[in-house]
Amino acid sequence: MSSSEIFTLRRQKRHADALAMARAEYPKNTNDIWFLRAYAWVLYDHAKLLIERYETNLLPPAALASQLSPYMHEFARMAKDLRGDSAFSQMLNLACKVSREWHEFLGFAHWAGTHVFSEDDRKPFVNAQGNTVDSLEKRFIHAICRETVARTADTQANLDLIEWGKGILEEALEADSNDQWLNYYRSKLHLVNGESEQAIKRLIPVLRRQSRVSWSWALLGKILEVGQPEDSLTCYIYASQLAREEQEVAKVRIHLAQRLALLYRFNEAAQQVSLALQYRKKNGLKVTQDLQQLLTSDWYHQAVANNSLQPLPQMEAAARALLQALDRPNLTYIRGVIDHINTEKGLSYVATGADSGVGLPHRIFPQIAELSPGMLVEVGRADPNGPALDWQVSHATVLPGLCETFSGQLVRHEGKDFAFLRAGTQDVFVPPPLAVAFTPGQQYDVACLAIKRTNKQGKTGWRALKFIVNAKKE
Repeated sequence: MSSSEIFTLRRQKRHADALAMARAEYPKNTNDIWFLRAYAWVLYDHAKLLIERYETNLLPPAALASQLSPYMHEFARMAKDLRGDSAFSQMLNLACKVSREWHEFLGFAHWAGTHVFSEDDRKPFVNAQGNTVDSLEKRFIHAICRETVARTADTQANLDLIEWGKGILEEALEADSNDQWLNYYRSKLHLVNGESEQAIKRLIPVLRRQSRVSWSWALLGKILEVGQPEDSLTCYIYASQLAREEQEVAKVRIHLAQRLALLYRFNEAAQQVSLALQYRKKNGLKVTQDLQQLLTSDWYHQAVANNSLQPLPQMEAAARALLQALDRPNLTYIRGVIDHINTEKGLSYVATGADSGVGLPHRIFPQIAELSPGMLVEVGRADPNGPALDWQVSHATVLPGLCETFSGQLVRHEGKDFAFLRAGTQDVFVPPPLAVAFTPGQQYDVACLAIKRTNKQGKTGWRALKFIVNAKKE
């Protein structure tokens, strides 16, 4: 009857009495699954109350960690047979919530393991706000990887736990190589190990998908500091301009101010210092030693006295150009020809085969809009069937079998708005926009650049893109 009594005390919100009974009766019920569930749910109640107090700013982080640990240790002592149970899952969920603040999270995660999730734990769900949330399994593994990377450089960290966490990261990446967070954590781990090139390679896919979030650009800035300091500054500035909330770049602003000051850009540095100070005052946060040093500098006092604080220049264009340059070695380029330009949709369509091609949006690639049909280009993609991520003008002049030059006689018949170029045994269709330049009934010697395409009726043939010579036959 002990388990039912404990559940009754829980329903009555008598959490202390329920826990006292569970502790007292545990030695006699170590093999009773219902008793173990009741005991686990009581521990869950106490841990949840602590976390709720922390989330409402009634409990500071240090107090949360010290008060939470005893309950989690107690749970670990009694819950080994509850893996896969809902009570076990909910305790893991609480651990996820405070994984950043609770310094014993990695140890707890190591005890719990990563192969203990129920079928429901492996499914994403929709929360009360209508947003899709990652599954508990994914969030738990992400937390392990994040905390492993965060503690890798800590000389006092448990090396066995760090190695275990690194193994979890590699295992997770093998299962889902496109997961942006796993690639982000792996990039940070490369950086900790001084492997800049590998760090950039890991971060590029993240930047492709998350090109407008501050944290990805801040990490790229850190990676590029030693070898590409100017590009690093571009990244930090762009990160500060992308932040939706000031807390995202609270530390970035301080570091950015330091780097600007080293370049004698004191008025811009002073603006960043001012913003960093405002954020801390508004949120009641302590002024860090780095920020205090900046606040006491002569150049900061002078900028404030002269009211000469200066905002930073917009960096979106420079950041996008940098990303394209860094991404090129990771892309596969395929040659194609600009087939047509859709002004309504704002894109240039590049044909890469008779019935294949890719669109290049002008808002992403503004310079492509300056090129006319018939120009040969090379389009870079990370995936053969994926979207265009880069482009460049090709050195080739023709693409055998796709884009070639033809010479012959052109005749436009009366009453027709199109024409055909007879080039030996090959006929080249001349569409109305080009055929209009030729008088019906006349014969012309011409040369044109043509593209091989499959039309809506499924017929493949050559179509003129532009004329190279246009001379009336005598």
